[in-house]
Formats: sequence, C-alpha cells, structure tokens
Amino acid sequence: MNLQRLIRNWHIKAGGEDYFSKFVFEYLAFIAYVKSNKYPQTNRDRHAIQQLKRDSQLSKEYISFVQNKQELKRSWERIKKEFDAKPFQDAERLRIDREEHAWWNCPHDNPEEKNSEEKGKASGVIHSLKDWGNMVEFWYSVRNNLFHGAKDPELKRDQFAVEYGYKTLRELMELLLSYS
Repeated sequence: MNLQRLIRNWHIKAGGEDYFSKFVFEYLAFIAYVKSNKYPQTNRDRHAIQQLKRDSQLSKEYISFVQNKQELKRSWERIKKEFDAKPFQDAERLRIDREEHAWWNCPHDNPEEKNSEEKGKASGVIHSLKDWGNMVEFWYSVRNNLFHGAKDPELKRDQFAVEYGYKTLRELMELLLSYS
C-alpha cells in the first residue's frame, strides 16, 4: 500500500461534506502523516502528539503561517477569544476529558512532569497565537471528543470547535504535504 497516496486521499476527502466529516478526514490524514513521516517509531497517537508539540522547526513554520495568512490568523483569534471566555473543557460529560485536560500546557511525555509555570496556566485555552503546544492539543482534544462521543453536531459550541479545528488543521496539512 502506498501510504503517501493514502494520506493525500484522506486530505482531499476532507475538502467536502460538513465540518464534522471534514475534520475526521483531515485528522486521519494528519495522524497518518505524523506517525509515518515525522515519528515512525511511535506506536501510540498520544506519544506522536507529544513529540509534535516539541517540534520547534514545525512550530516556527506553522506560527509563521499563522502570522502571514490572514484567514488562518483570524481563525486562531476566534478560537482564542472563544476559549478565553469559556475554556475548551467537557470534563463533566466524560471522565476521559479530565485525563485529557492534563495534557494542555504539557510538552512532556508525562503530565506529571509539568513545571510550576506549566501547571499554573489555564487548561483548554490558547494562550497566544504562538502557543504551538496547545494548538496541537486543541486538534487532539477535538479528535478525542468526536471519537469518544462527547461532541454533538447540534450544539453551537461543538460546531465551532469542529469547524475551526478543521480550518486550522487543514492549513497544517497543506504545510506538511508541501514537504512531500
């Protein structure tokens, strides 16, 4: 099987349908790319996500995209504003969300390794338009909420998270696929 072709096909498939479908397809392309092209030694998604958070080169490139592409910048500004008002948390709905929120502000392989500054930051927010680690965590959290059944396509806030998760992840995939 040609994995690169499969990744591109998932990315292309994400171009149609509603935002819930778009996000799912884009996320499939994203995680396949990350685990096969960036960190092939990883066997778990969480491990690959944590490595991605520490990828300073990709962080610089994507943050530059955010600063230079007005639509992408506006998308992250909307996300930041939304989550500043009410952090992205659904802990009351699923026990897994409590565990997942430990990973916000955490670039380490174990959330227990957080330093006091990281522990003091609010979870479920994007602290700035340069907050690469929490941008990555946002995409992973949207994925977890969708795949574990915590997102409702009829709720406005869930629609917002999925729509903007897709819009911002799609730009990262465009960048990643430009390397191939």
